Amino acid sequence: MTIRWGILATGSIAHDFAKGVEVSEKGALQAVGSRRSDSAQAFTTRHPSIKSAHGSYEALIADPDVDAIYIATPHPEHAAWAIRALQAGKAILCEKPLALNHPQVMAMIAAAQENNAFLMEAFMYRTLPQTAQILDVINEGKIGDLRHIDAQFGFQVPHDPESRLFANHLGGGGIMDVGCYPMSLARLLAGEPTHIKGNGHVGETGVDEWASALLTFAGDVTAQISTAVRVNLRNHATIYGTDGHIHVPTPWNPGKESNWSFSVRGKVNEDFEGKQQNIYAAEADHVAACLEQGLLESPLMSWSDSLGNASALDQWRAEVGVEFEVETPEHHTGPLLGAISTHPASSISKNSFKGLEKPISRLVMGCDNQPSISHASVMWDDYFERGGNCYDTAHIYGGGTMESLLGHWHRQRGLREDIVIIGKGAHTPNCYPEAISQELDISLDRLQTDYVDIYFMHRDNPDIPINEFMDAINAEIDRGRIKMAGGSNWTLSRFKEANAWALQHDKQGLTALSNNFSLARMISPVWPGVDTVNDEFASYLAEQQIALFPWSSQARGFFTDWGASVLNDSEAQRRSNTQAEPTASELLRVWDSPENRTRRDRAEALAETMGVELITVALAYVLHQPFPTYPLIGPRTLSELASSTEAMALALTREQAAELAAPVSK
Repeated sequence: MTIRWGILATGSIAHDFAKGVEVSEKGALQAVGSRRSDSAQAFTTRHPSIKSAHGSYEALIADPDVDAIYIATPHPEHAAWAIRALQAGKAILCEKPLALNHPQVMAMIAAAQENNAFLMEAFMYRTLPQTAQILDVINEGKIGDLRHIDAQFGFQVPHDPESRLFANHLGGGGIMDVGCYPMSLARLLAGEPTHIKGNGHVGETGVDEWASALLTFAGDVTAQISTAVRVNLRNHATIYGTDGHIHVPTPWNPGKESNWSFSVRGKVNEDFEGKQQNIYAAEADHVAACLEQGLLESPLMSWSDSLGNASALDQWRAEVGVEFEVETPEHHTGPLLGAISTHPASSISKNSFKGLEKPISRLVMGCDNQPSISHASVMWDDYFERGGNCYDTAHIYGGGTMESLLGHWHRQRGLREDIVIIGKGAHTPNCYPEAISQELDISLDRLQTDYVDIYFMHRDNPDIPINEFMDAINAEIDRGRIKMAGGSNWTLSRFKEANAWALQHDKQGLTALSNNFSLARMISPVWPGVDTVNDEFASYLAEQQIALFPWSSQARGFFTDWGASVLNDSEAQRRSNTQAEPTASELLRVWDSPENRTRRDRAEALAETMGVELITVALAYVLHQPFPTYPLIGPRTLSELASSTEAMALALTREQAAELAAPVSK
């Protein structure tokens, strides 16, 4: 099987890879693509076996004679072009780091999954025989138990602000250019770090010129990694165990075609050496072998590995203080995934909603846990392209950060009139009628809009007469800054009182509720002052056909594999790249009861019967109620969002829904 390669971009690394393909066993150069025709033609003069030279990346991606594409652009362009090529059905080998940050890597992998296309991060050292031999030595116990890793990759070049190595807008700096190698090796040997502490020097262009990090792994394994673009480092790796150590003089690039060697010293003294083919030829042939086997990801450089490395690099950069301009809300461009997504537009259905001109999607995107505009945009784009249009935020979320991110996102995409924004305010301790107007002034400015579609009073203050709250709400409705209003975490008695007052005084009442509701019943408040929908409240909602926007509709991880591990006392906390994470102690305090465990078991059995995930059944239960429900979901990853979306298509009978929540016999 011969793989016909297309090369996207024409920099020095593209030439290196092209030379490798030329001497590979299973690859052939087919085409090159550049932004300019003259650049593409010049590339072919050095590689005359190339059959087609394209004057655009789009033309290369559309070339029917190209099987696989090697992405060789600067870091910030990796994700967008890889996604486009994956959607064209091409196999992708993308230069390291796979993308600029973890959210972009997540989007690339989602595109590979959706289009059934191969994707691999081009860490060529992973495909070399030296790396395989090092792993064998460790697995055979020749240095005992792993204890510490010391790895470096750095070099010194003259400072040039225009060079990609120093340009912030090109994702420059040592961490991204070569620091990704020692991070990758440390993780290959020790797993995912539990703690990262980084230091370094950030130059005048805003990128790290030299940096180091101390990593801690499970079992108290540690690593010290270093990188630089202004300092010549030894560029070696030493791996320490209880019975000895491995010294690798050239771990990253043993030579494009040369002998490799490393030594083991300790209880075992042994030298290892061998000869390898061109390192890029080895990489190309590995891709060919994967494609021959019908694989979508490499067993030597998996998708989860790339996600882990991206997350670790993000943390290292944050420790050092490196943020790229394109990662800031003001300069973020997009969409990365959304506008080019191939999701069917009807994945998330919409309902018309009394009092609003726009229909509302049945699933509501919670906007309370985003760490950055990069992560938020990937999640919100994908949700929108799946048919979702309702975004829930609040004045207090992230100290206002979440509202600002949502404002930047919808303004950048020009979607304000296509989406429904839920705002919330007057939260404890500022739960007073006058706070509604005061906080709304700030929220609307952050959200870059002059109104919210639905406004929930975030808490209730029963010491304040109900008419004062309802007068304040209706004043904002009259000003056009609120289209309709509701209460969040309100008791049934106060909710009824508010609507009775509104009816008596010919004012708009509370037309929606946002309390907790899920298959798992909240046995202890997640946060002070929150309330749940009990059976009496549910009967009232069904009788009045009042819409419920339930928060924690999936019980904050109770129905996930992580939840199972917590219930089985086997895991303390899950890792995540987002904010507002639930903890193991919270899960046990809030959701762990014999009744909820029984409901979980019932849902698990039904999920197995129906061939879906447990979390899908749990969400489908919330969607199948005798009153309108618009569950708030808080997916941390695109895969979690996809799982939530599947609940839309899961039809539960009335009997199945009732059985899931039936009282537990004592």
